[in-house]
Amino acid sequence: MQIVEDIFDNAQSCKSSVIAVESPLQERIRLLTNLALKTKSVGKKCYLWTIDEDTFVEIGVGSNRKLTKYIVNDYVPFQTKNQPLDYFHILQFWRNFNQEGVFIVDGVLPWLNVNHQQVEAEFFLISEWIKSAIINFSFDNSGTDKLMILLGVNASLSPEIGASIPVVTQKLPTEEQIVCYLEAEFSGFKREDCKSIASTLVGLYIGSIHKIIAATLSENAFTNLRFTKQYLLNKKTEILQKFYGVEFLPPSSIKLGGYELMQEAFRKYKLINTSLGKAYNLSLPKGILLVGPPGTGKSHSAKVCSQILGLPLIVVDWGHFRSYGNAAELKLKNLLALADTINRVILYFDDLDKGFAGGDDLAMRLAGKLLTWMQERTSDVIVFASANRMEVLPPELTRSGRFDEIYQIDLPNNEERYAIFNIHLARFDNRFVQESELSPYTDSEWRRILKATNRCVGAEIQLIVEDAARSTFCKMYSDSVNVPVDELPQLVINLEAILEARLRINPLAIREADKVEAMRNRAAARAKPSSKVDESKFALSNVNIYG
Repeated sequence: MQIVEDIFDNAQSCKSSVIAVESPLQERIRLLTNLALKTKSVGKKCYLWTIDEDTFVEIGVGSNRKLTKYIVNDYVPFQTKNQPLDYFHILQFWRNFNQEGVFIVDGVLPWLNVNHQQVEAEFFLISEWIKSAIINFSFDNSGTDKLMILLGVNASLSPEIGASIPVVTQKLPTEEQIVCYLEAEFSGFKREDCKSIASTLVGLYIGSIHKIIAATLSENAFTNLRFTKQYLLNKKTEILQKFYGVEFLPPSSIKLGGYELMQEAFRKYKLINTSLGKAYNLSLPKGILLVGPPGTGKSHSAKVCSQILGLPLIVVDWGHFRSYGNAAELKLKNLLALADTINRVILYFDDLDKGFAGGDDLAMRLAGKLLTWMQERTSDVIVFASANRMEVLPPELTRSGRFDEIYQIDLPNNEERYAIFNIHLARFDNRFVQESELSPYTDSEWRRILKATNRCVGAEIQLIVEDAARSTFCKMYSDSVNVPVDELPQLVINLEAILEARLRINPLAIREADKVEAMRNRAAARAKPSSKVDESKFALSNVNIYG
């Protein structure tokens, strides 16, 4: 493992006897195993202490590469722990232990990032005692062959101790590293298969990949390449959702009614994001922001961009980061590292403004971390974000060099509502599936629908069509009717069903007109239009009011 080499390289280059190591739990056994192998190869012993067991053990690796543990009886923990400091007696023991080697401490790192303004005095004093014990160990054992590794999932250290302790973070494996692991671990795999699996599972740690491959083999899912890749992708999606709290969506086939100017820009992005575009030193915008009232199709637009570019989409609820509290920064750091590792991916922050509504310190820290990453990243990640209210976002977030492109996702015009209706009607009424200029509704009927749905957004049009389809279905059948599926008559949604369904909703842009207009005005002042001027036969300029 590369992280093992990084640990010893840092200890040697920094001449430090204490190293903090950030590693996810799913890699813990592999990390301990490789640390034990490394220390043995250089003629040292490797020890481990965990806060839950409070035992001092020497670890090694058996002939079957299984981790072995041997209790070292020199360490005698307090049988009765009368105060919290009794749990950390191990630090003083290791400081005075007459043997050299590598000592892994699991369970101390959370105490090294305690903010005295946020915790009770007792916890702050314990934290200070632990910091002092570690610094004293570092002083006493400088130049010796004693190395203390502080192991945990979060190695964020408070400033006063962070300057003294190097931090090594375990990175996600690259695609080539996954290929090498698969070839070494599964000798029956061909290199072409290993490359295919690695490209599908990039973004996961080796521990998770091993479990997925083992489950795939046990379920005989290696039947054909196409099925196997989809199976692996499904497993990967489940892990990413659990570990990062995000949605991972492969490119899908969906339609977007309207917003032609924005879709045209997406198609340009696809050309720029090629080796040909890079040969001309062209690059995509640092970030793309979609602004508009709720329900206008911002999230749908990001999915359409994913489809046009042929890139997977990572959907993140930005406001959800606030629920992690002090762990929010770690969550965001891990998420950005995931995006960089996958590389060719769209990272979409949904409802970005919700994370800044409070304007508190956490929101500003998260914004700072995101901005720094956007400014300095070298990967091909495309950053998307959506917001309802631009005024909530920090000004530095929307300046050039951060979110370069800002599109207004406005209320759909007549031409766009016509397209949206046809997309949703085709889901239920086969007459709308046909690629024909001859519509099931007359122009006069369409004008009645478009007039009745003025100021309706795409989500509300979808609701109207679904409501009309349900009403039409219920009129066709009673509870007692049982018709064979292969003999079902066509569902015909008529004009009256659409208009009746419209009467059953109260559009947001009407019931909250003042708020929606404020959103639209602010967006129009700072964003590019995403829609062309309506020049269709349903445009208001083409309506004969005398007719």
